Amino acid sequence: MLIRLDPVRALVALAYMGGVYWLSSKPGRELASWGWSAFLLDLGHIPLFAGLALVTLWALVGPPRPLRMLIAGVLCLVFAATDEWHQRYVPGRVASLADVRSDAIGIALGLALAEILARLAGLRRRLGGSRRGDAGR
Repeated sequence: MLIRLDPVRALVALAYMGGVYWLSSKPGRELASWGWSAFLLDLGHIPLFAGLALVTLWALVGPPRPLRMLIAGVLCLVFAATDEWHQRYVPGRVASLADVRSDAIGIALGLALAEILARLAGLRRRLGGSRRGDAGR
């Protein structure tokens, strides 16, 4: 089965990536003026990249979910690495392997959340299906 991108969902994922790129393009002084501590900036990588993993997975259609999750994870990790490389050229910012590690944690958590939600949805369908059959009796 070929992997496909849902066009609308892919635009959402690209817009999300654009937002991440925009944030990483902000000079260090500008981020400091927002009142965020270095700890919060570092911690922010995790939910930011969890969200990226979710929208990227959502955009992929076609193959079984485990393969889509692997592809989404690799795409997000490549984006994380290139985003850190890009930060090398932003005044007051640095590229950091620790940030890529935080991004990877966020990606893994986002994909784990997607798996949990998919399993819950499947369970709900199975349980809901038997109730609907009983409701007509």
